[in-house]
Amino acid sequence: MPPTIKSAGCMKKFALPVVLIWAGALGLAANPLTLVSVPTYHYDNGRTGQNTNETILSPVNVRTNTFGKLFSYAVDGYVYAQPLYLSDLTIPGRGTHNVLFIATEHNSVYAFDADNNGPEGGLLWQTNLGPSATTPTSNFGTRYGAYNNIVPEVGITSTPVIDPVSGWMYVDTFNQQGTNYSHSLHALNITDGTEAPFSPVLVTATYPGTGVGSSNGIITFIPKQQIQRAAVTLAGGIVYLAFAGYADTDPYHGWIIGYGASSLVQLTNCIFNTTPNSTNSPNPGEGGIWISGCGLSVDANTNLYVPIANGSFTATNGSGGTDYGDSVIKLSTTNGLAVADYFTPTNQAILESMDWDLGSGGLLFLPDQPGPFPHLMVSAGKEGRIYLINRDQFTVGDNHYDSTGTVDYVVQHIPGQLGAGCFDTPVFFNGSVFFAASGKPLKAFALTNGMFITNPISTGPRNFGSPGATPFVSASGTNNGIIWATANANPAVLTAYNPSNLTAELYNSAQAATNRDRLANGVKFTSPIVANGKVYVGNQYSVSVFGLLSPSDNWRYAYFGSNATNPTLAGDTADPDGDGVVNLLEYALATDPTSSGSDRTISGNIGGNHFQLQFHRNVSASDLTYTAQVANSLDGPWTNLMTYTRATDWEADTEGATASESVPFDVPPDQYVIVTITDPVDLTSGTGSRFFRLSVSR
Repeated sequence: MPPTIKSAGCMKKFALPVVLIWAGALGLAANPLTLVSVPTYHYDNGRTGQNTNETILSPVNVRTNTFGKLFSYAVDGYVYAQPLYLSDLTIPGRGTHNVLFIATEHNSVYAFDADNNGPEGGLLWQTNLGPSATTPTSNFGTRYGAYNNIVPEVGITSTPVIDPVSGWMYVDTFNQQGTNYSHSLHALNITDGTEAPFSPVLVTATYPGTGVGSSNGIITFIPKQQIQRAAVTLAGGIVYLAFAGYADTDPYHGWIIGYGASSLVQLTNCIFNTTPNSTNSPNPGEGGIWISGCGLSVDANTNLYVPIANGSFTATNGSGGTDYGDSVIKLSTTNGLAVADYFTPTNQAILESMDWDLGSGGLLFLPDQPGPFPHLMVSAGKEGRIYLINRDQFTVGDNHYDSTGTVDYVVQHIPGQLGAGCFDTPVFFNGSVFFAASGKPLKAFALTNGMFITNPISTGPRNFGSPGATPFVSASGTNNGIIWATANANPAVLTAYNPSNLTAELYNSAQAATNRDRLANGVKFTSPIVANGKVYVGNQYSVSVFGLLSPSDNWRYAYFGSNATNPTLAGDTADPDGDGVVNLLEYALATDPTSSGSDRTISGNIGGNHFQLQFHRNVSASDLTYTAQVANSLDGPWTNLMTYTRATDWEADTEGATASESVPFDVPPDQYVIVTITDPVDLTSGTGSRFFRLSVSR
């Protein structure tokens, strides 16, 4: 017999002959989670890929029988941009939600309820930012034939960035009007998708230089030659866009263009070109910034760090050269953008000639390490060589480039161990860095005293097809870590690993029978995110939401953690806070099972001579049935007024009874709506006493 809990044990008399039977003193819930937001690529400007406040998902419950796809949202284009996420956001007229933001190649931006695709959630707003560019095309990106790297359209390719304080989302669009192409920077209100008064602005730029594409000592930004692939970056009140070339089609350069975040006014001293004076053949210029979708990495002093793709290099030591192809550069932002440090591998000429971009992978900032160089960063490019670099001084003795072709004066470089080129941003957890190179498995490299152990300490069983995968980590501090990555395939596959032992997958989305967790077809460089017990994966024309399959399990893990499977503490009939209200009712009413209090979430009201029963319904408790009941005596018989299930919503069991619900308040696991049940009986008609109660059952 499934458990049924009826509210009982306390009565309140109203002026009319009405008695409400309710369930003791209930404490309104303080959300048990440390709510996580994901406002930028790889979680933060250190591109750490870490969510260490995840208390629901763990290696114990991320298994096929307990974890899987909950639902998917359809969108109007491919999702190259990483999903973004803000917790506890108020949407005008829709209440409070955890919000998932999705940008598509159709130049559309969506805001979805991140937890619930039902009537309380679903689509919160959507906006389209102009026509995208149709592909394949011979109008741009034609070095290797008609451009078809991104099909069937190019629109929003980079990951936007959100400023939670100002409430703006910054996003770059690529637009086509006939044979004219443009980039525009938009600032959108995160609560409704409307443009800021100062938005959008066309992306234009000039830079001093005599290199390819210049005229009279000036290089002009050409929109259709430049792809905005790197994630939009927000740092120090400035929005930075970074550009590379469409399919290496000359002429193009690497550009960084800065705009004031509060006005989108272009800051002319915040423009940088990576190859402004290159005229060497056969492919002058280039040096794009694309980093497989990663953003610029930023330190606490708002210095920018970025690896540059293959292109011209003239900045040999002491030469005054200004072209930085296949280099890692640090840009000071104190008085505009200026190169403050750089490193260029000794084999730069080979990298350039072989199209082995050093800048195909993002830069990961490590937490402070023991040893002589506490501030380290890690990256790898198409050559598959791992570079460990001191952020405070890239090279020993400022030997930025060794022209003898023998020594790279960085902290460490490791050739050959990844087995292939890297198109990912690695992730760090508990002393190890994780890479998934193109066509190769996930590998863990341990750090000891600020240096890598050369060989991987653990290797996964799956080869991630081209272009590999960008891993993310979820954990509760240093415990219950999970490494997440998405395999680009048809369909795509979400994978999960125990970081201490990669040899077996905890979970993948192809395991469950009947295609229960099947994803849509993949896109290159797709990256999942993890927040507040859910995992979000964007692909072709859809975004999927994964989590614990049982909503009550989600609630139990949020409140009871590792004790969630202990029935004496977390079971339906347990009462751990001793307030006389068992867990099932605490769950149903979105109250705190670990803390008793005086706030009540069941109440009564007289409106228009009709009694109204009011209570909180936990929006996440989709596995429960709520029934409002009435009787003329405490001894019954009890008659059902209204019944709620997720499948049917509220249905009247008694003719004339009605139910209404407010907008949602709070966020899961305690997001609730205020339900008002109206009794059809006119209390002035001499009907005698009326008793009301709420029944909750699983």
